[in-house]
Amino acid sequence: MSVGARKGAHGASGAPARARLGPMCPAPYTAAAMARPVRFEHFRWLGDKRSMVVHDLDAATEACAIPELMASEQFASFGPDVLAEARNRGYHACRRCARAATA
Repeated sequence: MSVGARKGAHGASGAPARARLGPMCPAPYTAAAMARPVRFEHFRWLGDKRSMVVHDLDAATEACAIPELMASEQFASFGPDVLAEARNRGYHACRRCARAATA
């Protein structure tokens, strides 16, 4: 058998080839009060286009009604993902999220 035919699942040194690793993403973040929306695992600030309020997903409470906001599809994310960018676009911070963040 030739060396080329024997390489199939092994590397050039004859050692088994490494399995392909999956994405190196951390596990989805879960806040103490509620879970993050699936599509926004890696974002902190989520804006409500209807009321022009931006929510801090790290400190969101049940009163913020994030699931209802996601169902309405009237939300926005920001790039860069900082409060200053949301304020540049005319959003103001949610008071309930701010209280939870300081508590």
